[in-house]
Amino acid sequence: MQLAEYIGKTDFEIIRFAYLLIQDIEMKIKNKAFFYKNQIITYINKQIDYFVLTLHEKDALLNIYKTEIHQILEPKLKEIYKKYRLFYCL
Repeated sequence: MQLAEYIGKTDFEIIRFAYLLIQDIEMKIKNKAFFYKNQIITYINKQIDYFVLTLHEKDALLNIYKTEIHQILEPKLKEIYKKYRLFYCL
């Protein structure tokens, strides 16, 4: 039995998406595409919205998925912010 079979296809895709998004953000910071935390937050929200639309579920469940993704991303983002010392617009 593989992990995707154990936790379910949708949950596996959510976790996979979150970690790929973290890798993408870190790569964009290294390539100097992002300079501000606000840019990253906007990018994350757009990417999550696009991803969630592909799931074709009810709105209530999609909101739960969005929250789960944000909870997965938050600790990793804190590490990235600390590591790269990004600017923040007030």
